[in-house]
Amino acid sequence: MQTELIAVPREETGKEAAKRMRHDGRIPAVLYGHGFDTRLLSLDEKAFKTLLRHGLHGLLNLKVEGAKEDEHTVLVKEIQRDPIKDHILHVDFQKIRGGEELQAEVALQFVGEPAGVKAGGILQHYLYEVSVQCLPKDLPESIEVDISGLELKENLRIHDLVTIEGVKYANSPEEIVVAVAPKRVKEEVKIEEELLEGEVPEEVEEGAEAEAPAEEEAE
Repeated sequence: MQTELIAVPREETGKEAAKRMRHDGRIPAVLYGHGFDTRLLSLDEKAFKTLLRHGLHGLLNLKVEGAKEDEHTVLVKEIQRDPIKDHILHVDFQKIRGGEELQAEVALQFVGEPAGVKAGGILQHYLYEVSVQCLPKDLPESIEVDISGLELKENLRIHDLVTIEGVKYANSPEEIVVAVAPKRVKEEVKIEEELLEGEVPEEVEEGAEAEAPAEEEAE
């Protein structure tokens, strides 16, 4: 069952109109598609944020109030946010037709605890979603990824993901999805970050002091 979202048409455009909309709790949006006249819309901010919290992946049923053609199967193609306040500024929807292939982002659902983590390793996620190409009827809501067999220093790549009939992965086959790294690697990365920030770990400071006499003797 597709998630339903309500939108209303809008006529005003420009920054000032968008500010007024956001002040009134609305988000400017646009609906476009192949062979379809672009429509300007607005969304209820609270309702859209509620959908986001539950995960906004896959196809949506977008209802446009008061429009002659009022129901559309769509994908969320882009959500523009304020880079400082992280407010939602604009949403782009793409109208989907049943016989046309689409490219969409699908969430990954990780299951199991890696053997390498049980042995003391650190689980590192590189991707939480993947890009797929398929017909609308074949678009999965999510893709399950079993990571229980991952040992220390092992990783799982795009080509290791489960094969789904009618679905092609658009990411590079060699792109890493998740990996199990030894704990010491994580600690070394942390030390490097502290050094870059100007915070020298105690063991580094002690090492520097221990080497100072040797430098004096060399003089």
